[in-house]
Amino acid sequence: MARLRIASLPASLLALLSIALVGANAASPSPQEAASAPSPSDKAELICHTTNSDECYPKIFQPTDEFQVVHPDQDLPKGLHVRLNVQTGQREAKINVPDEVDPSLKGLPVDSAIVIVDPEEAPPPPPKIPANAPAYDPAGKIKEPKGAKAGGDNSEGSAFHRSLAFLKKGLNTDEALEMLEEISHDIYYGLKIAEDYETVKQLFCLANSAATLDSSVGDDAAVRQARVAALTISSTVQNNPKALAEISKHWDELKWVKCSASEETLGRATFRLMAPPLSGAKRNDPGLAKARISAISGLLKDQAIRKQFLASGGMDLLLEVLVENRDPEWEPAQRKVGFLVLDNFLDENMGAALGEWPTEKQASAKECEARSEVKGDCWDWHANNFARRFKKDKTHWSWELLDKLATQRRANWGKRKGKDEL
Repeated sequence: MARLRIASLPASLLALLSIALVGANAASPSPQEAASAPSPSDKAELICHTTNSDECYPKIFQPTDEFQVVHPDQDLPKGLHVRLNVQTGQREAKINVPDEVDPSLKGLPVDSAIVIVDPEEAPPPPPKIPANAPAYDPAGKIKEPKGAKAGGDNSEGSAFHRSLAFLKKGLNTDEALEMLEEISHDIYYGLKIAEDYETVKQLFCLANSAATLDSSVGDDAAVRQARVAALTISSTVQNNPKALAEISKHWDELKWVKCSASEETLGRATFRLMAPPLSGAKRNDPGLAKARISAISGLLKDQAIRKQFLASGGMDLLLEVLVENRDPEWEPAQRKVGFLVLDNFLDENMGAALGEWPTEKQASAKECEARSEVKGDCWDWHANNFARRFKKDKTHWSWELLDKLATQRRANWGKRKGKDEL
C-alpha cells in the first residue's frame, strides 16, 4: 500500500522528499558515531565544590547571548561584555555585541561628560630672608611699657628702679622686695631684674640663707624676706625665657658665691630645702619651702642649672620633703615637689627633659626600709610609700608621679642597656 501511495504522489514532491532525506542522513551521525563523538562538556575542565554534579561548572566561562553569573574562580575569555549586578553584587558576562543598547537603561539619562581634576598647586616658595636680617627670636621682642623709664616721683618705672637700688644697698628691704615680687610678673620688668647681676645675687642670697632652714634660730623677718625673694625669682623666670637666659648667663659666677663665710655656695644652697638631717635644727617653714620649690622648678628649665641641680644631689633633697614631713601643713610643698619632678623630668607634654632622670639603679625594698637616711637609690620605694597614703584617692597627684616615674625609669634603663650592648 505504501508503494501505491508514493507512486501516486506528484513527481515534484517526490524529488523534494528525497533531497530532505539525504540532508537528514548527512547531518545525523550513526549511533556508533554519536557514541564516539565527545560533547563540549566532556572536553571542558569542570570545577566542582560538592559531590553534586549539577553544581559543577566549566573552569573557562562559556558565554552566550544572555548575561550569566561569573563564578569567582572562573577564567574569563577576552572580549566579553562584563558587568556588575548592583543588586546581587555578582559579576555577569555574555558575548559582546558592539553598539548594543542595554534595554534596562532605556529612558534613563546618560551622561558622557569627562571630569577634569585640576592638579594640586605647588606651595609658594618660602620668602627670602634679607642678608642683614636679625636672627630669629622665638621669644619675640619685649616692648617697654609706658612709664618704665626712671624719672618722676610717681611713675612705675621710678618705683621699680628705686626698689632695685634699695635691695642692692640693703635699705628698706621689705618694701623693695614687695614691689619687685609684684612687678616681676611683667615680662619686661622680669627681664630687667634678671639682667642686673647684683640684684639677682641679692635675691638668691635672701631666698637661700641657711639661717632660714632652722626655725629655732631664724627670725620671722628673715623667713618672710626669704619667701618673698624666692617668689620674686619664681615669677621672674616663669614663662619668661629671656629672663631665664639672663640668669643662666650669671650662673657660672653665681653658683660659687657664698653669701656669708659660714654658708654653702649658692650652687648647693639654692637647692637645699631642709636642714641637714644631723644638724639638730628644726625643719624650716613649709611656706618658704613651697616658694623655693617654685623658684627651683622655674630655674630647672635651663639646661646648665638643671645639670648643676642633678650633680648636687638635688633629687635627693626633693625626696626629703616627701619623706620627712607627714604634717598636713606640708602637703602644698609636697605637691609642688611632685609637679616639679613631673614637669622637668617625666612629662614630655609639660616640656620635661626626658632621659636625664631617673638613671640610678634602685636598692631593694628591704635595704630601703632598713635605712635611716634618704638616698636617691630608694626614690621609687619612697614614692610608692607616699602614694599609698592616698590609696583611696587614685586621682591624687602622687599616683601620676609614681606611674610616670616607673615608665621613664624603664625607658631610661632600656637606653642604657642598649648602649652597654654596643
